[in-house]
Amino acid sequence: MIMKKKTSIPRWLQIASTVIANAAIVLSIIYIVFYILDGFNPMLHFLDEQVFVTRYLDVILAGLSLVLGVVFLVCTWKLFYRKQGKKAKHAHNEAEQDYE
Repeated sequence: MIMKKKTSIPRWLQIASTVIANAAIVLSIIYIVFYILDGFNPMLHFLDEQVFVTRYLDVILAGLSLVLGVVFLVCTWKLFYRKQGKKAKHAHNEAEQDYE
């Protein structure tokens, strides 16, 4: 079995995945806040609540987007930035051992 050398992930991909996760979180929170404001003040009428199914389907999709954004952000953080933290911690432990 031939093992391939693991290549590093491009920096633009790390940045893009973080931006997408944060955008999903922010946009879903904004939609949920507008939905709540529309419920308290129907004169604003941000969202059309004529159809029963779309009224709750939109909120469900916004909630799922919020959950997906948080999960995606945590997973990308673990994938991209955890290795750097381990390297720094390992170097710190070696420095402490040298000091002793």
